[in-house]
Amino acid sequence: MAARGAARKETGSGFSPPELSTRERIEAAALALFVERGVDAATTREIARAAGVSEGAIYRHFDSKDELAAEMFFRIHARLAGLIREAARSKRGIAEQTGAVIDAYCATADENFPLFAFHLLYTHRFLPSPEDVDNPVEAIEDIVSAAMKRREIARGDAGFVAGLALGLVLQTALQIHYGRLEGPLSQYAADLVVAALGAMRAGER
Repeated sequence: MAARGAARKETGSGFSPPELSTRERIEAAALALFVERGVDAATTREIARAAGVSEGAIYRHFDSKDELAAEMFFRIHARLAGLIREAARSKRGIAEQTGAVIDAYCATADENFPLFAFHLLYTHRFLPSPEDVDNPVEAIEDIVSAAMKRREIARGDAGFVAGLALGLVLQTALQIHYGRLEGPLSQYAADLVVAALGAMRAGER
């Protein structure tokens, strides 16, 4: 399912201010409930009540609750992939590219942490990506593979190395989500870059 619309900054609770469109209010209310209670547990009646709309209004915009959840997931999924592809094009070398990728993840998380957390928590539910939606993990693997070919890092399994580096970022975000670390994610960016580069270059030692 292709993502539709553009990611928007929400309020800290995930609920939307009244000046947003009906569709945006539904998405913001659903997001808060999905993160708090889970996609399966949250009902369309609860989403409608939180958004201040009728339950029927949800079905005028989305075929189902699952479609609503999938659209929000793949929107941020494709956005992250696009930011990573841009980092690969605009930066030279694995160090600069790693910094740009981590900055992109941090900026996305800081802009709307509930949406970022939703993407993180529900990756298992919605992947693999549809053919028409780019994948941020594959985009990072491409950066790693290119760096291996340039001999900036030791040759190896690009997927494994990309997973090591990305896991540092995502685990830190999970720690914030569960209250074990203070946000925002961007305050850890410099340390994450150092750690990610260290993980990718571990095979050189």
